[in-house]
Order: sequence, then C-alpha cells, then structure tokens
Amino acid sequence: MAQINRILVGVEALEGASHDAFYKAKELAEENNATLIIAFVMDKNGYASLERMDPHGFGRLKNQAESRLKAYKEKAEENGVKDVETVLEVGIPKKEMENLCEKYNIDMIVVGETGSSKVDRLFLGNTAKAIQKKAKCDVKVVSTKETVKE
Repeated sequence: MAQINRILVGVEALEGASHDAFYKAKELAEENNATLIIAFVMDKNGYASLERMDPHGFGRLKNQAESRLKAYKEKAEENGVKDVETVLEVGIPKKEMENLCEKYNIDMIVVGETGSSKVDRLFLGNTAKAIQKKAKCDVKVVSTKETVKE
C-alpha cells in the first residue's frame, strides 16, 4: 500500500457507524502520522423538507454538526493526531465525499457501514458502497462489528 498522508473520514449526527469510522481513521492517522480531515455532510434532500417544516431547524442542526466536528477534532488531537481539519458541507453525501477527496488530495477515505436493512439498501442505496465504487483513492469501510479502540 502507498504512503498514507491524508485521510478523510465521514461522520454524521448519529453515533454508531460514523463513530466507529472516526476511531479507525484516527488510529490510521496516528500510525501514519497523517493529516486527518473530518467531514460532516448534511444531506440537502433531508434538510430541505425540514426547513419547510421548521425554518430554524436547519440552523440548529448545523450548530449540532459543528459541535460534533469540534468534539471529534479535540478527541483526535488529544490522542496524538498532529494535523486535524474539519469540513462541513451541505449536499449529497456520496458526491460531496468524492469532491472532498479530490479537493484535499486524499489518500484514503474511511466511512462507516450503516446498519440499514437490505430493503433500505435496495431502494436507497448505500453511501459507503457508492463512495467505494467512485473514489479515486483507497476506501476503508468500517463495520460496526469491528473492534475499535478508543
């Protein structure tokens, strides 16, 4: 495997898969002395309908996303990752992760495998699989079943 200098990890509002992906990415960044870029992509499709129902809802969710990014950044720095950046985007997660990969010259993307049912994956698709298919770099998909040390 080529040298890993820049790692992009996708996180989301819920714990679980993205939480595990963060810890795996943090571990890889420590081992490789790599830059860790933590990205939170707010799915524009879901938030558009929320904004119609609650005009302040998007702002509150954006603040929560920023808080989560800050907490992840602090956790990575506390654990010895020297270069940590955060990115908050609004868009379609799989497309934004692909764009961020190119923009930041990423060597590896780390994403969590959601616990979606087979029916959900059939109709909605799977973001991790889509990223894996389109990415121009290595992709590590972290299963929630993997043991990740914090």
